[in-house]
Amino acid sequence: MKIKKVKISNYRSIKGTVEIEFSNLTAMIGANNSGKSNILWCINKLLGQETDLNSVFTEKDVYQQDPNRNIDVEIEFDQPYEHISYEGAQPVYVDKIRFIYRLHKDGPLKGTRQLEKYCLSKDDRMIQVLAKDSGMNSMHLYSTLECPLDSIREKMPVVYIRTDRITTQSRTDIRQILLYNLLEEINRDFMDSDNTILMMNADGSESRIPRKQWFDQCIEEAMITLRTNAFNRLKQTLRKSMLEYLGQDFEPNDALWDIYFKPITSLDFYHSLEMCLSEGNHITPLRALGEGVQNAIVLSILDAYNQQNSEGFILMIEEPEMYLHPRMKRNLYKVLRTLSEKNQVIYVTHSTYMVSLSEFDSVRIVYNDGTGTRVKAPVCDNIPKLRNYFSNILTHELNEIFFTRKVLLVENTYQKRTLLHYESRLELDYDALDVAILDVGNKNDMLHLCELALAFTMEIAVGFELKSPDYEARRDEEEKLNVQLKALEDRGVTVFYTVNNYAEYMQSEWGEDTFQSYLDKFPGRDVYHKMMQFSNDPDIPIPPLVESMISWITIP
Repeated sequence: MKIKKVKISNYRSIKGTVEIEFSNLTAMIGANNSGKSNILWCINKLLGQETDLNSVFTEKDVYQQDPNRNIDVEIEFDQPYEHISYEGAQPVYVDKIRFIYRLHKDGPLKGTRQLEKYCLSKDDRMIQVLAKDSGMNSMHLYSTLECPLDSIREKMPVVYIRTDRITTQSRTDIRQILLYNLLEEINRDFMDSDNTILMMNADGSESRIPRKQWFDQCIEEAMITLRTNAFNRLKQTLRKSMLEYLGQDFEPNDALWDIYFKPITSLDFYHSLEMCLSEGNHITPLRALGEGVQNAIVLSILDAYNQQNSEGFILMIEEPEMYLHPRMKRNLYKVLRTLSEKNQVIYVTHSTYMVSLSEFDSVRIVYNDGTGTRVKAPVCDNIPKLRNYFSNILTHELNEIFFTRKVLLVENTYQKRTLLHYESRLELDYDALDVAILDVGNKNDMLHLCELALAFTMEIAVGFELKSPDYEARRDEEEKLNVQLKALEDRGVTVFYTVNNYAEYMQSEWGEDTFQSYLDKFPGRDVYHKMMQFSNDPDIPIPPLVESMISWITIP
């Protein structure tokens, strides 16, 4: 079972209702404090094992602690949860679960909040179950199914790794949570009777016995060693006091209610092991090491999940790229993608290495426009076609399109550098304005990136030359692309272009003599390199086309 869709209302930064659809791999992107973590934290409060059902939400979780608002969360599954109320009962199928943290405004509970839990069908009907038959003539009574959240949590285990995964002390060590399932797999293998160990017999011969048998013998010998006089006195003291409190006579040799300390099992032993790093004779617990090393260990455990083909869990992780070298970020992204083939992975990221244009439909852009957290998913009719096209674009630089408020696509490096020079000359800060200028490389890529941006309703502009030097031998192809690019204006894209190429444009703006005098200021370079230097010279005016582009960039 996986999460198909979540609706959240009035939770922390979420005002009104936010609806998010999840795929097997979902990247949540957005500025700091936009509400990304709140979405994951809300899901974890309900589905994570670490949250007590009686204290899922508090008043502080309500949006602005507004008494007129109730937290309302609905989680829809990709396949229904099968519930059997009692042995022999017909199964019922739960498609959604809904939780309302409601403030009672009248009655005996006035002024208090309680968590209401519901099981729903696809068409939002509450699930009814047949009461257990009490006899041949008993009536068939139905009642509303009480949400079996504990069972659902077991069916779809959630592992949530927050940014404070290393430093937090109020939560169970996340490494132990991640290792739990892996150690269970190892323990099942250990318990197999075919898993044997070679032992030396008393007569010097060798024989194989099951590892579990040898472990039990070792534990029994350890218990004999541990039963010191002080240990036995403690047992007797505890037993004597207990019997006295229960009004029973104490007889030291009586077997009645003897206290027995159960030895640890092999799984207990695996869980008790503490991970350390050894350097020569020096052993250091992981918890004493730097955050970079600890984060690497967490990620290596995820890789172990992947290699052992573990499946059936939901991994939610914030900023998995923390402390990683760029090359390792790319590798981690591959690991997460592989994990998502058999599991569900939902992650928050601020790295262009952790997303892919070819997986753009798995991206959710989270933003807060001052009226609460909102989420954007791509909406377009040609997702498979775009995915296929972007699979041939390998550079990660263009992934910045997901991380900016406004994006200006230009045709080549020269155009981008020119605009960056004017940024310095005019003392602007494109980053502070949340604007990205992306060097696309060709007009075909520019068209497809515009389709992607429009799918996310981004604010986008394009700048190009009608007669680019790159299309010198392909003017017919370029003309068709130009027509398509100019037509984007009807769909809300801001379009900037020169009638011919940039050099001819400036020559027509200033006149041939003035243009040539500007070129003569920078001897020894080709025309395009000379024109790039125009932007650094305060005595050379800014061309009107460039002024228009900068004006678009600086408009809030």
